[in-house]
Amino acid sequence: MKELYGLGGRAFLVLNLAPVGCYPSFLAELPRSSSDLDAFGCMVSYNNAVVEYNNMLNETLIQTREALPNASLIYVDTHSVLLDLFRHPTSHGLQYGTKACCGHGGGAYNFEPKLYCGNSKVINGKTVTAAACNDPSNYVSWDGIHATEAANKIVTWAILNGSYFDPPFPLHQLCDLHPIG
Repeated sequence: MKELYGLGGRAFLVLNLAPVGCYPSFLAELPRSSSDLDAFGCMVSYNNAVVEYNNMLNETLIQTREALPNASLIYVDTHSVLLDLFRHPTSHGLQYGTKACCGHGGGAYNFEPKLYCGNSKVINGKTVTAAACNDPSNYVSWDGIHATEAANKIVTWAILNGSYFDPPFPLHQLCDLHPIG
């Protein structure tokens, strides 16, 4: 950031980490006890670690603002937006929070760590393919690791409206934003 500042950069949006404890890939692959799952099926320990990291990131930005007084260093809390999507997908017009659209295995997560989206592989003597669902616009997670286009649109609008900025930043005054399509 200091290097970009030296090259003339003055406005920086710094996105925090997502709630990885809600990612289908983490939920399917990582060992955990049932007591480590919250009421929404996300891993508490991993999400708590992310919150600690995000707090340290925000503190670091506060210190960096002092070193770069003519810059706008904006902490963007995408973690909160994504956490709400994973926990309450239906509140945002989606159906599935912690289940991947493109995967294999069905079940709660539809994620098979041996077989990623779009690939085929012989598992237990049978050729199987990790295929996309028919309704990706109803999912938060595309492939257990990445968000769907529908989820990314919701996150993008949350960023563009500025309500997840710290400190507040007048993005709408600097950009002429219009919906696409």
